[in-house]
Amino acid sequence: MTYEEFLKSKQKLMRPSGFDIHSINSKLFNFQQAIVKWAVKKGRAGIFADCGLGKTPMQLEWADKVSKHTNGKVLILAPLAVTKQTQREGEKFGIDVNICRTQADVKDGINVTNYEMLDHFDTDVFDGVVLDESSILKSYMGETKQKIIKRFENTPYKLSCTATPSPNNHMEILNQAEFLGIMKSHEALAIWFINDTSASGNYKLKGHAVKPFWEWVSTWAVCVSKPSDIGFSDDGYILPKLNEIECVVDVNEFNEDLTEGLFRKIETNATAFHKEKRLTADSRAKKCAEIVSSTNDQYAIWCNTDYEADLLKKYIPSAVEVRGSDKPQFKEQAAMDFIDGNIRIIISKPKIFGYGINFQNCFNTVFCGLDYSYENYYQAVRRFWRFGQQNEVNSYIVIGSTEKQILDVIRKKEQRQDEMKKSMYGSIKEIQNANIRGTEFKLSIETPKIQIPVWLKGA
Repeated sequence: MTYEEFLKSKQKLMRPSGFDIHSINSKLFNFQQAIVKWAVKKGRAGIFADCGLGKTPMQLEWADKVSKHTNGKVLILAPLAVTKQTQREGEKFGIDVNICRTQADVKDGINVTNYEMLDHFDTDVFDGVVLDESSILKSYMGETKQKIIKRFENTPYKLSCTATPSPNNHMEILNQAEFLGIMKSHEALAIWFINDTSASGNYKLKGHAVKPFWEWVSTWAVCVSKPSDIGFSDDGYILPKLNEIECVVDVNEFNEDLTEGLFRKIETNATAFHKEKRLTADSRAKKCAEIVSSTNDQYAIWCNTDYEADLLKKYIPSAVEVRGSDKPQFKEQAAMDFIDGNIRIIISKPKIFGYGINFQNCFNTVFCGLDYSYENYYQAVRRFWRFGQQNEVNSYIVIGSTEKQILDVIRKKEQRQDEMKKSMYGSIKEIQNANIRGTEFKLSIETPKIQIPVWLKGA
């Protein structure tokens, strides 16, 4: 057996377990129709599509086809406040969606609930499941990931939907594959990855495995940043301009205790980071109030802590604040009121409203400081800066002069992410086009370059 034959024997390809469909919702765009047909035929698939490309109507059409084919029930799990938005989207496309909070509310057809309510359901009764914002599976050993995978282990039809995953966050992608029943995470790690010695507990792709890995991903998932990634026209899918406006608030760096020097020592470790943010919180909140009072437009203000939220509410009393301790019904109603234009200014955190929800009605967002998470920043901005947004989007980043290193870290992570995405799309474009259009594509086998010692050749 040659080395190439050995590698081929180890390849595990996704075999279709779904069915063909001969009619599809005419309100979907052509590239969306192609993705849905492909995902239904796969039976278990991932749709990784950037914000505004229509993940919600695609997953609804997929769920509609599965529920009618099985004459059964499909459950959509979504982030908080996204359930009502999903039902509204269903109305636009003529698809009935039932919002439920417990098993007693479940009906035949499509049902949607929040991830937080999963324990209130008998998952064995569902013929299909959709994970909306499936990046919730990110943590390798996370309790949520383990629960979701276990509860839907025997569900025949599965769909995993999220924005384009980070090419550097391989565990998220592997966990999607495990949820779908394609391959166990630890098996994929053994085939394509090695330990990353620069970061404990992390893994990186083997040098010769980059292209084969992404080709394998493309057999069960479609990664789309724009329609042309799968051979369709980008007409109507050009993003408006994003204006990132840095608002740096001057911070007093003098040390009141002169025995320790004339200037304070500014540190970036976790403890000092939060201490510095407390020192600058009042000034940042005042600056945010100044920004939102400059026009009568809608604004969404993001903060990271309750004390920042308290200060923002103090200086902007007319704003509606939504925090984690609020009841789910209040959070959902506040989100819908903001979408409908009944709230001009909303204050919240990225972990509450930063994922999944569509705030395309608004084009102004303000960050009352940043943390070191690039994903939180990116996802929060993409609630507004998404395909279909009709206006230029203004993102105001309000930080203290002593916190600029945080923004520098975010920018570096952003640049690295963009470079990796270009590399990823270069590896998968050809095979994605073939898969979506139903043509054959031969997976490559990249053989590592091994130098054989002269003495071994002689032997």
